[in-house]
Amino acid sequence: MENIYKIIENEFENIIKDLSTLISMKTIENIGENGTPFGCENKRALDFIVQKAQEFGIKYKNVDDYVCWLEIGKGNEMIGIPVHLDIVPEGLGWDTDPFRLEEKDGYFYGRGMVDNKGPAIIMLYLLKFLKNNKKLNKRVRVIFGTNEETGMRCIKHYIEKEEIPTIGFTPDALYPVVVGEKGRLHVKISKNFKIKRSETYIKFWGGEKSNIVPANAECEIYNYTDDNSSLRLAYRGVACHASTPEKGINAISELIKMVLLKDKNKIINIEILEKINELLLEDKNKNLYKIGEKLGKLTLNVGTMKMSEKEFICELDIRYPETITKEEIKKHLEEKFDSSYKIEILVSKPIHYVEENSEIVIKLLKVLKNMKISNNEKPVTMGGGTYASYFENMVAFGPKYKNIKTGGHGKNENMSKEDFKKNILIYYNAIITLSEK
Repeated sequence: MENIYKIIENEFENIIKDLSTLISMKTIENIGENGTPFGCENKRALDFIVQKAQEFGIKYKNVDDYVCWLEIGKGNEMIGIPVHLDIVPEGLGWDTDPFRLEEKDGYFYGRGMVDNKGPAIIMLYLLKFLKNNKKLNKRVRVIFGTNEETGMRCIKHYIEKEEIPTIGFTPDALYPVVVGEKGRLHVKISKNFKIKRSETYIKFWGGEKSNIVPANAECEIYNYTDDNSSLRLAYRGVACHASTPEKGINAISELIKMVLLKDKNKIINIEILEKINELLLEDKNKNLYKIGEKLGKLTLNVGTMKMSEKEFICELDIRYPETITKEEIKKHLEEKFDSSYKIEILVSKPIHYVEENSEIVIKLLKVLKNMKISNNEKPVTMGGGTYASYFENMVAFGPKYKNIKTGGHGKNENMSKEDFKKNILIYYNAIITLSEK
C-alpha cells in the first residue's frame, strides 16, 4: 500500500492536469456533427484518451468513434470497467466556470468531476500504475464511452463489435455497491394542431434534457386580458438527476400548476397542460406508479416541454421497477393521451439486477471493509442507469458516498480532494481483488 500512496502523490499533479483538459471539453451530444457519431467534442475526448494510451504504452482501440478501450494484463478472463466522457448540459446557477476545473476550499469543481470524467481519469492512470503489476491474473479493460447520458448507443455498439467482460464494475454511481437499477424509458409525446393568433392560447417552454429535473420554465398566454394583452409567467426550480426527482423542484410541473390556477376556460389549448398535470397525480395513475420489492417505486420526470401555436412536444424520463413492463407503461400513456397524440419510446434501458451473493458483490464489499470505509453495509439499488445494466456480471461501484451532495446533474458539480484520492485507492484495490483467482 505504501507504494501506491507514493505513486499517487508523485503523479497527482499530472492526474489533475489531464482531468482539467478533459473537463474543458464540452462533450454534450451533437449527433452527426462533422460526421462524428455524437459530436466533435466527444470525439476529441476519445482522441485525448487514445493519445494518453500511446504516451503510457497501453494497448488501445478506437471503435468507430463510439468508444475506445484501453487494456493491460494477460489471461482469458477480463475485468471490464466502463466509464463515460460525455456530460449533461451545465445548466444555470454555477459559482464557477463549469468547463474549467477549479479547486476551492478543498473541493474540485467542474461539469463531469463526478459524472464521469473524474472517475475516467482515475481509471486511465490506474492502468498506467498497474500495467506491469504481477498480481494481475486477468486482463483489465477500461471502456471509454461517449453517449451514456443520452441513450447509451455507444455501449450497445461496443457490445456488438467487441469482447464482453467476464466481470466488472462501473464507477458511475455510489457506494457501497449498486446491485440493481430500474429500467428507464425516454418517452416523447407530441401533437400537431393549428391555433388562430386571434384566439387565447398558451406558448410554453422549459427544460434541457429528459434526464434532468428542469430548473427553468416559462410561458406566455396570448390575448389573455380584455384588451388582448399577453400574460407572461416563469418559474425557477431546482435541477437534479431525473432518477431522484424528489431531490429537485420541477419548474415545468410547477409552472403548469400556476397556469391551471388562472382563468383556464378561455385558453384554447389548456387541455394539454391538464393532461400532463393529471399524469403526475399518483392517485389517478395507480396502474402506472407501481412499487417493486427490489427496485422500489416508479418515478416520472417531465424533462422538457415546448408548445407553440402549431405543435406540442414533451419528453419524459421514466424509471420503473420489476413490477411493471415498458409495454404496460406505453399502453397507459396511450390511454391517457388520445389518438391525436403521438407516443414514442426514444430510449429504452432494461432493468438490471445482480444477486447479493455473487462474486462481484462479495469482492467489492470486501474491498471497502478491508479499507475500513464500510462495515457490513448492504448493497443498494437505484433509479439511475449505468453501463452496468448491459452486462450480466457487472455492478455500479462509487464514486459517490451516501448523503454527500455532489451536484451531479445540477449546478456546482464537485468532489473533495480527499474523496478523489480515496477513490483512486479504492479502485486500485478493487482491480487487484477482482483479478485474484
